[in-house]
Amino acid sequence: MMDLSIAVAGATSGLASGLVVSAAGCPALALVGGLVSLAILPAVAATTRSR
Repeated sequence: MMDLSIAVAGATSGLASGLVVSAAGCPALALVGGLVSLAILPAVAATTRSR
């Protein structure tokens, strides 16, 4: 079941990135990717501190 979830997430993100590139271009995709990665950092930091 976990493999299926990972495959669906990968397919969905590939579809979403294609839609963003076709609608707004590559710079917008890079900006959104950077913002998502910055949003994930506090969660990673919180998880690391609890160990």
